[in-house]
Amino acid sequence: MSYFEDHYKDFRFPITEGDDPGFRRAQLGAIHATAAHFTTRKDPGIITMPTGSGKTAVLLAAAFVLRAKRVLVITPSRLVREQIAEEIADLVQLRRVRAVSDDTARPKVLNVRKRITASEQ
Repeated sequence: MSYFEDHYKDFRFPITEGDDPGFRRAQLGAIHATAAHFTTRKDPGIITMPTGSGKTAVLLAAAFVLRAKRVLVITPSRLVREQIAEEIADLVQLRRVRAVSDDTARPKVLNVRKRITASEQ
């Protein structure tokens, strides 16, 4: 099994209320919409969310909800790549909102540091 399949049982959907940590409603909507899409379809889906709305938490939550075997994240820049790789490796956002506990094992992350310029022949 994969990391996300193995740790699906450790994932929760806390909702932020007042000072209590949890997912914001827009994040929960995106997570559930993603799960609904892949319930009946296999074609790719696109999640569109504004800056600062918690896309990284949604990305990670979707991997748990969908019990992903692997996750490929493509970023527009080195800075974003490094930030997201660190977020995923430590489950920073999911721990912050208490979707996973502090003792949940960390996933393996491969951060490719060079540009892919051509396919191998």
